[in-house]
Amino acid sequence: MGDNIPINVYESMFAKSESTDVCLIIKEDESQPAKKSRKLTASSDVTTSPVLTRKMYVNRATLSKRSTVFEGMFAASPDSTEFTINDAKYDELTAVLSVTEPTPIDPTEENVEGILRLADRFMLLDATRYVESFISRSGWDEKKKNELSKKFNLKNLSQRRD
Repeated sequence: MGDNIPINVYESMFAKSESTDVCLIIKEDESQPAKKSRKLTASSDVTTSPVLTRKMYVNRATLSKRSTVFEGMFAASPDSTEFTINDAKYDELTAVLSVTEPTPIDPTEENVEGILRLADRFMLLDATRYVESFISRSGWDEKKKNELSKKFNLKNLSQRRD
């Protein structure tokens, strides 16, 4: 997905518009755990990582209807128009949230697990179902499909395989 779809497609799908009323600020650790840089200080050894910040504009009511996690987050700060999302890759989060759009972004073998993790984290059942359906129609090998089915408890995918 990230390699196949230019970032501007993601940005245009979640650009500020008359129908958006919330900005999600995604703080993505670019280095990921294995690539963290080390910085020495006088008092201790501290690990730092470069963080990339990107914005997505969404509709509060739409996300609240589809996710109790977003509903709770928005209800806790009803006057806020900016919410920070940590520990998420931008392209994976856009794929998860694209399920609310007319043309969702398809997962790839490289990012499908991250997308399913985020769908689970934000309790977006629509996204899980979309990805599950995509996997079942994909030409991916049976071993990969079985692993994903077990790892993410994809019941519909398991039933289709039995």
